[in-house]
Amino acid sequence: MSSHEAVPRYQIGDHVRIDKDVTTMPALPAYVGIVKEIIHSYADKTIGYNLTLDADPRPGRVWFFLQHQLTPA
Repeated sequence: MSSHEAVPRYQIGDHVRIDKDVTTMPALPAYVGIVKEIIHSYADKTIGYNLTLDADPRPGRVWFFLQHQLTPA
């Protein structure tokens, strides 16, 4: 994995779009959300993000996605 993947592309508060190929249990209530936390995995040099999703019936719920699963919204 290249070192540029270890640098966050998004910041807290950014709106991001989740790749439509991503599947979750339960199903995603929306494919757009807001970054709430940036998670660095130094072991494998990747970045993950905790998001809240638009239209989530449980607004306090947080979803985790890897950087490659997201694009700017």
